[in-house]
Amino acid sequence: MKRNLFILVILACLVIPISSNAGTEEQENKIKTRTELSFVQTSGNTNTQTFSVKLEAKKEDIKNRYFSTAKALYAKEDGRETSNQSSIDGRWERVLSEKLFGLLTSGFSMDKFSGYEYRLYAGPGLGYDLIKTDQHVLQSLLSLIYSYDEFSVGDVRSDSYLTGKLTLKYEWKILENLKLKEKLDYSVSFKDTNNFFIDSATAVETKINSSLSLGISYVVNYQNLLPSPEIKHTDTTFLTTLIIDF
Repeated sequence: MKRNLFILVILACLVIPISSNAGTEEQENKIKTRTELSFVQTSGNTNTQTFSVKLEAKKEDIKNRYFSTAKALYAKEDGRETSNQSSIDGRWERVLSEKLFGLLTSGFSMDKFSGYEYRLYAGPGLGYDLIKTDQHVLQSLLSLIYSYDEFSVGDVRSDSYLTGKLTLKYEWKILENLKLKEKLDYSVSFKDTNNFFIDSATAVETKINSSLSLGISYVVNYQNLLPSPEIKHTDTTFLTTLIIDF
């Protein structure tokens, strides 16, 4: 029952806001999409395959902003699966003042090798534009999230709890065709403060033309309270990516 309710909330956050009419008083803006693709294959002493895809869609009006993201990562080494991750999340933002905005976020993720059959979350929050210039953008988001975890390993099969989540997002336009991005997430359970997560994503992108870019990214995912002792605290991913904007 909880799972079905969460899925309905997530679908509402992902589909309804982006497809809705923003209002006659607001400027009509098109939905912008971005696709990031990465594939690496090696052979010889070690045979590896890594595939990653990330799809983003956003629509920004005067008062309302809508974002959705879907990601998947799959890797094999010598015929053995070493990574299998997928996620989808959405966020609606409502501008309250020049720098302050409210938000509603939700998401669903699966990560086989981190001990989670799936994770579901949803909740409200506030955001603030700390810096917003042509060169630098620094944004902070603070959310109150209700989470539900279904575990694939360990003695405990599921858990639900309320968390606080802090997100910092930074963009630096170094040159006209060169950009640095950093996103840092910290979330902690109010039920057990030892249950916290830290996620960092650092990326550098260089534009080839108006639609194509090349990027490199380094992602670190840390979980402090493990579902099972055989699970590692930290996962890291380094990717070179082809980016398509349209």
